[in-house]
Amino acid sequence: MKPDPWSQVNDLDGDGWYSVLGVHQKATSVELRKAYRKLARTRHPDRGGSAAEFSKLQHAFEVLSDPHQREVYDTWARQTQFRYVPGVAAQSKGGEDVLLDEYEGLGLHCDPQTQLVVTCEVCRRPATKECWTCGMQICEFCTLKRHWKGSFPLHWPLINSDHMHTKLAKRELEKKRIEDDQRLALEHPNFRTEAQLKQIRSFRDAAQAMSQREDRQVTYSMELAQQYMWAQTDQHIFLATHVPTGYEDKAVHIECDERRLLLQPCNSPPVIDRMLNYPIDCQQPIETFRSKDNTLYVMCMTKRKFKQRWLRMFRGDPDGARCMQPLYTLTESQNDVQLEMQVPFWIDGSDVHIAIGEQQLHVAVRNTICFSRTYWMSSEQPASGQVVDVEESMWALDEDWDGSTDATRSLMISLARPAPTPEEITWKKGQRQNNTTQQRADSNRLKGYRFFADDEDQFGLENILQAIMFMKSGKAFVPAKPWQLGVTSKAVQAIEDLSKEAQGHLHQMMSGV
Repeated sequence: MKPDPWSQVNDLDGDGWYSVLGVHQKATSVELRKAYRKLARTRHPDRGGSAAEFSKLQHAFEVLSDPHQREVYDTWARQTQFRYVPGVAAQSKGGEDVLLDEYEGLGLHCDPQTQLVVTCEVCRRPATKECWTCGMQICEFCTLKRHWKGSFPLHWPLINSDHMHTKLAKRELEKKRIEDDQRLALEHPNFRTEAQLKQIRSFRDAAQAMSQREDRQVTYSMELAQQYMWAQTDQHIFLATHVPTGYEDKAVHIECDERRLLLQPCNSPPVIDRMLNYPIDCQQPIETFRSKDNTLYVMCMTKRKFKQRWLRMFRGDPDGARCMQPLYTLTESQNDVQLEMQVPFWIDGSDVHIAIGEQQLHVAVRNTICFSRTYWMSSEQPASGQVVDVEESMWALDEDWDGSTDATRSLMISLARPAPTPEEITWKKGQRQNNTTQQRADSNRLKGYRFFADDEDQFGLENILQAIMFMKSGKAFVPAKPWQLGVTSKAVQAIEDLSKEAQGHLHQMMSGV
């Protein structure tokens, strides 16, 4: 007589550990302890019991006495209907499963404990995957269910995949796309890639909306502000502009007086039509450099007042908006974002107003600075997504002031990042997915965006500003890129300390190319 196939399945009903202790599934911790002590007296090897039975008893008590392990075990007990029983239920079709079904169909007995294949540790099907988190061997079916092993709690399986092949393929595709774009640009000077056409459409939409406003010359729009960035020295103001609708065979009209600046390509809305916040010296010439395709412009203007510190480029802009050297020093970590800025020595807590919101930060210091910044958010992130934990964020004013009239105080703001989501814990090993981990849209190899969307530079304007600052003053401020880990922003006086892109722009400016 053939043995009952169901007898070969361990813990079929999912209550095996309860049966070992002789208690029901709703037994309390006190009942479990009493049952364990009673059975331990008779099953201990020193009392003539079996070592294997006593070990099984100990393991049962260890699992059920721990509330977390018991919860996990009870969870699995409800999933016994997915178990495979040789000779009773056919396995899933495909691969080794079909082979084993045919093997049993020949009347040959196959002991699940001694199969010459690696079996799934959950359902005993042949294993085809390995969980990277705990090392458990699992089958294709069980990759869709959570499991636990040893000290690893209940988790979704993290399995091997073709992600490396996909990553390499994307890199090769990006290389091929760049080569095609370069070839088409040489053949057709006015050629635009899909990404550039998308930028043009976004710019036209934002410019059209702004043109409907009567106060457009004194209104800050982050969508349009992304097209420019500025920097300053004691004597000069430098403005770099990306012209999305610029073409090699079309002129760009520039008009500037001491208070107004207009930059408008032919047959296009103006990229800049704003009122300057401070006057410039119109008696001095305005130097202009441009790229061959008319998509990048940089202007050098002379301040009317020497050494006057400009807080903003245009009227209506927040203080420091789109300035290459921000008003604050920003340091990011996995747990928080730290901002530090210097304020006059006479500032106290009553002079500071800080509003930490879910999407914006607003800072106002009496008679000193006033600005708002928008947190960077992924386009895939819902509008209700949390960037900072408002309740855990705080600010402080450094009180260590020695009474000197030259002293300043440090205003420090700590923006706490939210705790990892369950998905981040399961699939990303607890690493928060934020601005520092996001793949850049303009590169398949670089990751990371700046914490504030207002500070982003997607058109390489910082490199142009570094070049013209160095050319005019022999020094430049070099901000750290968001993908450069461990690099800090710094002021440099050697050409080799500039970025490679800035050195290239400097060579072109000096040679007049």
